[in-house]
Amino acid sequence: MKYLIFDFDGVLGDTNRERIDVIKEIDNVSEEEVVASSERYWMQSHHTRNADLSEEKIGEMLEWTRRFGEAMAERDFSLFDGFISEIASIKDAKLAIVSSGSKLYIKPKLESSGLAFTHILTFEDHHSKEEKLERICRDWGVSTGEIYFFTDTVADVRELENMLDRNKIYGCSWGYQGKEKLSLILDSEHIFNNFSDIREVFPENQTSA
Repeated sequence: MKYLIFDFDGVLGDTNRERIDVIKEIDNVSEEEVVASSERYWMQSHHTRNADLSEEKIGEMLEWTRRFGEAMAERDFSLFDGFISEIASIKDAKLAIVSSGSKLYIKPKLESSGLAFTHILTFEDHHSKEEKLERICRDWGVSTGEIYFFTDTVADVRELENMLDRNKIYGCSWGYQGKEKLSLILDSEHIFNNFSDIREVFPENQTSA
């Protein structure tokens, strides 16, 4: 059995354009400001168990996430269907999502993917990606070292590299940050340039479909 956990935005969901437009509206800022602040955000750890967040701060973040999620749910963004097809061809795999996005747009969109996820854990479930990963591993009955994790940001790698097997973390260059930024923290063998690159990770587990 293989255990695969994915970030959503930029990995399975092609949400960058819609995300920028929604944040511009919610925060009343320019596109340049959204892009700059996002790039800073994707380079730093935020969703660890030790994040210094008060109950008031978490409440503010939940409210912002609700507004963001409601707006995103009304947008017509697409999935990376080519990557989803590659994932579907992997035999004997359990799949889950760990995201800092909102369930309000992630869960409905994933219903159209055809993939069977045992868990779709979003910001509403917990701000800490570490704790969400541990929850999934407990439910699956495996250690965190057995998990393969797929992301598109440097921040995710920094947040999770100490609890996962570093050799099982992969970056998706079609996502938010791209190959150049991912190369700052991952070697080339752990960065997917194309959807089909996942076949190199699980060559013995591909179906003939």
